[in-house]
Amino acid sequence: MSIVVSNKQKIHYELAGDRGPWMLLHPPHLIAMNAWKEGGYVKQLEQDFRLVMIEPLGQGLSDAPEDASHYTISSRIRHILDILREIQADYTFFLGMGLGAQVGFQMAKEFPRRIRSLISMAAQPYQELEETKYLKEKLEQLRSGNIATYLQQWHSLDHLSDAQEKFIQQGNSEAYALGLEGSINWEGLGEDIKSLGTPTLLFTAKAEPRFLSVRDAGKHLRYGRYVILPKILQNHGLWSSELIMKPLIEFTRRDR
Repeated sequence: MSIVVSNKQKIHYELAGDRGPWMLLHPPHLIAMNAWKEGGYVKQLEQDFRLVMIEPLGQGLSDAPEDASHYTISSRIRHILDILREIQADYTFFLGMGLGAQVGFQMAKEFPRRIRSLISMAAQPYQELEETKYLKEKLEQLRSGNIATYLQQWHSLDHLSDAQEKFIQQGNSEAYALGLEGSINWEGLGEDIKSLGTPTLLFTAKAEPRFLSVRDAGKHLRYGRYVILPKILQNHGLWSSELIMKPLIEFTRRDR
């Protein structure tokens, strides 16, 4: 376990693998970086990549300041760049889910030379208009400290382990709320998606609320493609690696 200080905040990260190019793994909101190990991603990816798993600010072992300015997508990009500088990586493949994918999309726009290719799950490069319907309810639950109820209502299908749920409940509920708010308020790429030069692979499924938006994004990206999964299977808060790994490896092989 390693730490980098970014914008005066401690960000935890962990490395795995000893060969190949770098791949950064960024989890979704609330989910700790250990989920990549527990979900089987690390064991498979470290055969081809050197991995860096980030613990996003506001959750897990990283600092949790109660200041909204730290939780914008642009601020989170700064954390990524400081970690890449620390490990002396000029560029990285980027695997992100939810919040993590949003960070990847914005980083591909602002710092295209730092991302070799982007893999997105459970996210779209547009603003999350659907999520804003429930934002007030979600924030009220989190800020009341009722994290257990929040997990039951909004993450009941994520198949979190008992240890994961306990770990999340020990976190700072106000920081969780600020992180969620920053994610939902992200404006997305809009028309900039058409000029994005980063090879991008988007995973979706017809049962996913974002299906149409993800498919639309895949059609507009110059170097993008999308994979429609037969179903969504959750494991430790992530999409099942059994569905993701084969197309991911095939997609990244040409850029290694």
